[in-house]
Amino acid sequence: MKNTFYPKLPYPVADLSAYTLSVGIFFISLKTEEIIRFEPEDQEHFKCWLEKFQVRNIKKDLDKL
Repeated sequence: MKNTFYPKLPYPVADLSAYTLSVGIFFISLKTEEIIRFEPEDQEHFKCWLEKFQVRNIKKDLDKL
């Protein structure tokens, strides 16, 4: 998993901490505490990829409050 990359995303999944989606843009929190923006060609495919590797969805966490 350490070296698993998504096309055009310059960070491996092991570096991703959490994400949220807003207005077609993914905002991703890295484990270094940096926030990046990413616009994949296929939003649904990218979201499924994040879920497959259990990257935390911030919106789901907020909905539980």
